[in-house]
Amino acid sequence: MDTLNIEELKIPLYQSSPNIKTYRCPHCNRFLFKGNVQKLNMVCHHCQKMISADDNELMMSEEITIS
Repeated sequence: MDTLNIEELKIPLYQSSPNIKTYRCPHCNRFLFKGNVQKLNMVCHHCQKMISADDNELMMSEEITIS
């Protein structure tokens, strides 16, 4: 049997990218997903309302919820 170095078996930790943003529904403020998109067209899976926004609109709604 081959001897393996324990260091070789370790799974590298997930490193998040600074470009990854957390997107929340502007209607119910619940978590949608993490990613990096320019335009978002989808139905919120929590409140079932349509979300149609570009990156600037999403950032403005994020600033409102943080304040």
